[in-house]
Amino acid sequence: MPDTYLPSMSLDAYLRTIASDHAQLSSLIDRARLREVAVDGGLAACDNEFESDATGRGDSYRRAQQDASVRWTGARRLLELAAPAHAAGDVTVLDVLGGDGTIARALTAHGGGTSARLRILTGDISGAMVERALAYGLSALRQSAEALILRDESVNAVLLAYGTHHIAPERRPLAIAEAVRVARAGGRVVVHDFDDSSPMARFFGEVVHSYSAVGHPYEHFSRARMVALFDGLDVPVSVSDVYDPLIVRAETEDEARRRMCDYLADMYGIHAFFARLDRNEAWHRVQQHFDHTAYLAGIDAPPGTRVRPTTYRVDDGYAAEVPRMALAAVATKAPV
Repeated sequence: MPDTYLPSMSLDAYLRTIASDHAQLSSLIDRARLREVAVDGGLAACDNEFESDATGRGDSYRRAQQDASVRWTGARRLLELAAPAHAAGDVTVLDVLGGDGTIARALTAHGGGTSARLRILTGDISGAMVERALAYGLSALRQSAEALILRDESVNAVLLAYGTHHIAPERRPLAIAEAVRVARAGGRVVVHDFDDSSPMARFFGEVVHSYSAVGHPYEHFSRARMVALFDGLDVPVSVSDVYDPLIVRAETEDEARRRMCDYLADMYGIHAFFARLDRNEAWHRVQQHFDHTAYLAGIDAPPGTRVRPTTYRVDDGYAAEVPRMALAAVATKAPV
């Protein structure tokens, strides 16, 4: 159908759904821009690796994200950067690369989890991801990062995280300009990704690119390149280091380690990497790839940062924690 917006929903059906169930989101959408992008721009025809496992790792990624709390430590910090403690009233945050609403679901699961009263609008270019987010009852919209469908100055903050490196380098300035466009005066744009010299970037290059179905041919960031994304936009920007670990919980230490390996296999589509390893060797390889000893020596790491993957006791069993350090650029639009 020429007006298809989601895999099982036309554009008009989508607009009726959000008008009924998500009135705030409905009020923020630029209808003309939406039709231009979705219909004339062929958004529904866009195919990417997150639609399904047939196109990459969509199904397995969504399976991993059923536990939305695994990335909560880092996500909470990003939301704090987007909506600082002194923010007054309700704060609407557009999560541009929100997948099936992992951050929105984690926020709900943790009772808000930040001092600001947040509302998350989940965006993604994958129709399958947006359909799943809507099925969770979330406010969700399909759009590309480079062509947002919200009105000018319609949200308090914009977050680009957990996939910014998937945006082609030549199109990243467009995505940042769009984020600045939809942010209100005094609002913030937060951009998260991994330093190209970090253990995480090496893991993508050495493991994900080698063992996932579609590889991982994406360019990560440096601090300077992250700041340069805002050139010409007249917004001050700073870059900080964010501790963004993966944490899973289980009844036993062995089960926590196994669950972490299963999570990594699903999240990054690298089942072939783990299939050739026994349980002990799998955990040993995880410890090798995510060892941050050298990287942390060169930065001012936040308190509580772990150096290498570990397991430890928690009240109801054990946790397995895999450290990840990320970069976060924060830009603030001038107030009126």
